[in-house]
Amino acid sequence: MKVFYVIMAIGFVLLISGSPTQKYDSPDRVETVTDTVQGELTAQEWKRFERFEKDLRQSATSQQEKASLLKNYTRDSLKILEVKLMAVKLLEAKNLLKQDIVQNTQFYFDLLHELEASKVDPSNYSFLKDKLLLFRQRKMQGQLRRSQWLNVGLGILVLLFVGGSLIRLKRTKKPAVQQLSRQETTIRDLIIQGKSNKEIASELFISLSTVKTHITNIYGKLQVSNRQELVHKIQN
Repeated sequence: MKVFYVIMAIGFVLLISGSPTQKYDSPDRVETVTDTVQGELTAQEWKRFERFEKDLRQSATSQQEKASLLKNYTRDSLKILEVKLMAVKLLEAKNLLKQDIVQNTQFYFDLLHELEASKVDPSNYSFLKDKLLLFRQRKMQGQLRRSQWLNVGLGILVLLFVGGSLIRLKRTKKPAVQQLSRQETTIRDLIIQGKSNKEIASELFISLSTVKTHITNIYGKLQVSNRQELVHKIQN
């Protein structure tokens, strides 16, 4: 912004001298104008103008009074915009405008809004409008690319999380317990009652080997290896 205000001082002097419409498009001419300013406007005078504008913004006076004071200081409010616009044109001539827009984006968008609301001919600031539009488009494209990469990253994280969760679930999942048949359920209950294999065979009118076969199937389905484990599992 320092560069902008220095060049704005150039425009201020040119307006006061009565030549606000003169154009300085070449870098060589800009250097000449800068040398002229050094002879016509001291740093102290420009700082006084900056202090006046700053104090005016911070004062408790009404907007109407502020506008009147500012008008008296620089002749009228339109000349202030002309000074700023001239400064922007000089920055453009020195290929400094693009860099200054990046560093002071909000200032230039505010200036464009002021120009559009004024009586300044739009053709005089169309170059600034085009540059700001291009700047906004590139900024949005950059944000879109960052958003796309962020979405890709989040998608990868979600896939990794889901995959890890499925692996852990698979490792910790216990085999489903198979349902006992009616005969096996009866034998299980008799075992819990403390019946021996012979007593179970006699009570159910089946052979001892059949009882042993049923007990083996019961152990397998309930994932136990003996009567004690069976009784403990059923009771708990």
